[in-house]
Amino acid sequence: MKHALPLLALLALVLPAHVQARPVAATLSPSGAMVTEEETFRPEQGRVTLVLPAGADAGSLSFSLSAGSVLESHLSTRHSPSPAAAALQNERETLQNALSGVAAERESIAYERLFWADPPLNPASGDSKALEKLAKDTQSRLDALARREVELDARQRALERDLRALEKRMEALGENNDTVQMCVLVLKDEGPVTVRWSYYLPDAAWRPRYRVLADENAGRVRVFMDAELHQTSGTDWKDVDVTLSSGENFRSVNPPSLPDWIIGEARPAALRSMNIMAAKDPADESAAATQHSATGTVWKLGAMNLPAEGTVTRSVASHECSASFMRLARPAEDERVWLSADIDDKTMPYLPSGQAVFSVDGVENARGVFRFGPGQEEIFFGVDALMAARVQDLPAKAGSDAGAGRRTQQWRRSMTIVNGHDREVAVRVEASAPIVRDTSARVTVTGSPEAVYEHEGSRCVWMLDVPAKESSRIVYEVTVTEPDRKNELQRGQ
Repeated sequence: MKHALPLLALLALVLPAHVQARPVAATLSPSGAMVTEEETFRPEQGRVTLVLPAGADAGSLSFSLSAGSVLESHLSTRHSPSPAAAALQNERETLQNALSGVAAERESIAYERLFWADPPLNPASGDSKALEKLAKDTQSRLDALARREVELDARQRALERDLRALEKRMEALGENNDTVQMCVLVLKDEGPVTVRWSYYLPDAAWRPRYRVLADENAGRVRVFMDAELHQTSGTDWKDVDVTLSSGENFRSVNPPSLPDWIIGEARPAALRSMNIMAAKDPADESAAATQHSATGTVWKLGAMNLPAEGTVTRSVASHECSASFMRLARPAEDERVWLSADIDDKTMPYLPSGQAVFSVDGVENARGVFRFGPGQEEIFFGVDALMAARVQDLPAKAGSDAGAGRRTQQWRRSMTIVNGHDREVAVRVEASAPIVRDTSARVTVTGSPEAVYEHEGSRCVWMLDVPAKESSRIVYEVTVTEPDRKNELQRGQ
């Protein structure tokens, strides 16, 4: 205990008043990042200053102290370019100075050309050899000036190209990187203190990139997820403990309201959609440590460096699962046929929405958006170019008298599925079924082969095994019998 006060006094003498803070941890979501910094201060008059990037949300600032307590805090903004912005500004000044040098040299060339275009004639008018020599010297000088000007043109174009690229880099870095926010903490105690503070930084985020591979022969689907990370603090992050979060946007605070439950109204028309690519909303493939919580899936990448400019791509996770493959055809909507994988394993995690490359048996087949959400059991891999689905309307009865004051409408169609593969292919064929609001109406669907009616989505479904290099045909008929309102109206009159 005798050495405590002298040691503290010595520490106060050697400890600088302000040690450059650095991020120690960051949790990145697709829409922003929670950044944590740490710094040891020797308070001046009981005050320490926390520095935040200009784009940080000051309202999200929270902090903790190794000792003592905070009496009050003050927030202000100061014009001070971030290290990355300052470096780019210096680079821009260098390029602009070089362009100014080119302009000055071009002006000098213009004056030299004027001189040599009309040089003074020193030789006597009768000295033809001297005049000839002067003409050759003049031509030589003008040629040299032309070469210098060509070189200047090339140098100017290169400098202007570099300047445009630099302006894009400065724009990508962010327009707010010429200022910083400062939060001054007034402390109760005077001794050295370590402050750890966190804040939300918008646009410092990550986005997933996927490779989704289908292996039909093995009955497997493999999903590889990479993460593209970037940050906008204006300072290079070094050895920062990075965590990725797939949680929803922070604005999703309140749950949806419960709808009214009304009995006895007409049944609304079903919403139908065709997911043609993937679930709604593309080196080292080692997986990062993964956790699941109420905020979503979390991947811990550990310590890594993130530059103030550009993006960093890291492999995050890979998943492999067994699957059953089939084709989906909706001939009345589109002649194309889509390849579908029905995921057999129930261990596939939730994966956030991201661009993906879809490959089938080692060949890229499509590019689009991929997301695997809770309860989802199907992944689409795009169009199967070796298959087609064609529809043809057939003659049908319409508006015929069904007797007893009832009227009948009828639709007849044929659907042909063409298989260009050298193997048999399983195909699921779907067609919309009518939704009748009048409870007194009757709907009859017949087909060859017979269809299965799915109430969810109001559709007819056929499961076909189409032989190799052949086609299969479906003929179906929909009949709706309903009261003849016209006759009822006439009887009422």
